[in-house]
Amino acid sequence: MYKLDEWVLYDQFPNSLSERLKRPKKAVILEVLGEKQYIIWVDDPSIEVERRRRKVNEENLKPLN
Repeated sequence: MYKLDEWVLYDQFPNSLSERLKRPKKAVILEVLGEKQYIIWVDDPSIEVERRRRKVNEENLKPLN
């Protein structure tokens, strides 16, 4: 569904009780893996650089628009 270099919203913990964890983060698709999985780069300076690259499922992504 998503394409390489497309900006999305990444929602890691949609059911969290913490507002900080529940808030979606802006991310870019780095790689499309198939099986509805992607490698993304989370655009959040509060996260350590080494932890911003993540393998995620499509269900945790939403269009940015």
